[in-house]
Amino acid sequence: MIDDARDMMDDWESIYQGYFLGEHDETLLECVERLEKARAARPRDPETTAFHTLGLVWTYAHASSEADSAVARRVVEALSAAAADPAAGQSACRHESHPCDDDLEAHLESFEVWLSLLAGESDYTWDDLDGRPGTGTGRESSWRCPRNVAGFARSAADEIGRHRNR
Repeated sequence: MIDDARDMMDDWESIYQGYFLGEHDETLLECVERLEKARAARPRDPETTAFHTLGLVWTYAHASSEADSAVARRVVEALSAAAADPAAGQSACRHESHPCDDDLEAHLESFEVWLSLLAGESDYTWDDLDGRPGTGTGRESSWRCPRNVAGFARSAADEIGRHRNR
């Protein structure tokens, strides 16, 4: 469980929706630092790592266009490292597909539910995200798959880079 998960999720959602009153870049940098710390921890908690990775994915639009270039660079570096994580490539996966296979924007509305499930403070279930009752519960959910998290991280990093390099 992540102590201040709800506060972070509220901040990220506000950035995503475009009405955050706080300091956007500081919030993104804090998320980058937490992700780096989570990835360096031994043993690594995959839920915490995914939580912070997806916080950056959820706020990628700000990093794409409005963040200071140094902040955007740090976000891209953190997302790229998460996407290239050997743990994602080495994990056994029986999923035919993952949500990350779709357009990134198609799933951002689901991130609040997804993050609350990862943080352990949700009234939803993994089936609610999968949309197919009984086919993807708990640890078997394609949403929870390390390859899915890595795929979203890769997509967000690519989008930020594409927008920043125009």
